[in-house]
Amino acid sequence: MAIKAVLGFLIAIFSIAILAGIALAVINAQRGRRSQPGTMIAIIGAVGVLVIAPLNAGLVLVEPNEVGVVFRQTASGDAALRQPLQPGLSWVLPFVDQVIVYDVSQQSLTMAGSTGSEFNQTQVGVSGTYSAVRATSSDGQVIYVDATVIFRLDSSQINDIHRNWRGTYVEGFILPQVRSEVRNLVSNYGAEEIYSGGRAELETQVAEALHEPLLNEGFILFDVLIRNIEFSTQFTDAIEQKQIAEQEAQRAAFRVQQAAQEAEKARVDAQGRADSVVIEAQGDAEATVIRAQAESEALDLINQIIAQNPDLIQWQYINELGEDVRVIIVPSNSPYLFDLESMIGAAGGQAVSTPVPTPASEPEPTE
Repeated sequence: MAIKAVLGFLIAIFSIAILAGIALAVINAQRGRRSQPGTMIAIIGAVGVLVIAPLNAGLVLVEPNEVGVVFRQTASGDAALRQPLQPGLSWVLPFVDQVIVYDVSQQSLTMAGSTGSEFNQTQVGVSGTYSAVRATSSDGQVIYVDATVIFRLDSSQINDIHRNWRGTYVEGFILPQVRSEVRNLVSNYGAEEIYSGGRAELETQVAEALHEPLLNEGFILFDVLIRNIEFSTQFTDAIEQKQIAEQEAQRAAFRVQQAAQEAEKARVDAQGRADSVVIEAQGDAEATVIRAQAESEALDLINQIIAQNPDLIQWQYINELGEDVRVIIVPSNSPYLFDLESMIGAAGGQAVSTPVPTPASEPEPTE
């Protein structure tokens, strides 16, 4: 840019020199002086302009994010499009070659809810905002999709882009292509599928579907963003009512589950108490059986001992009478026992005997 500014400044100086030389030559001629100095200045200025002006006109500065398409007006067919100009300062044939500069940096095409304005541009390659994509789901619901497509021009195919689309590639190719793919893919889904989380999958499928068609035309796709999906008011209300019903059903199911858990807990507690009573009863029964077995074994042992010692039961009986009872046996081989106190307390000092037979032997007559 600085070189072109310098050349422009020189052109201005030489143009001034031409005017000044002509003016000087005229003034000198009117005063009867020599006009050659003014004529020389004018000639030098004219030569300078004739040399520098074409040079300046042929210089083209291409910015780092741009590529220049060179169209030679004197050629025809494929030869009319010359080798594209890469970023930097280049020189073309002035007044013969026409340079069209394309922006090859990333661009975005947005289709939003509001209607976009006409595609106004000051430079080829500037995209605008357009209305959202109106699509129909597989169940007949109308859906509006807000989408943004991020892409750039392939600099190696810039001549093809210029030949096929020139400055109309956004509205003439990319916009219709995106709308068509979005509509086709939305028609594969039910509205409820998209509403419940199908946006990410739809986004991926649209990007995959657009990649190859755009690449074939010289456009490199970077990303597709589904920013918003709008449904009809009736459908949204129906979905909200359904979600509310599902939430109520879930709460009711939770309450039923909670009641079932409480009932199960009560049953387990009751079962635990019943099991405890059963175990306790079983323990008591087992203890009773053990005591009965022990008593039976003890009786068996006692019977054996008594069978071996018949007088042992008589001794046991006497031992159980207590300390306040005095017992006399008359005679020693008598089977009767007499209470001595009863005998002493008998009326008239006469002994009264109360015979008590002993279970150990047969009664014998007293002496």
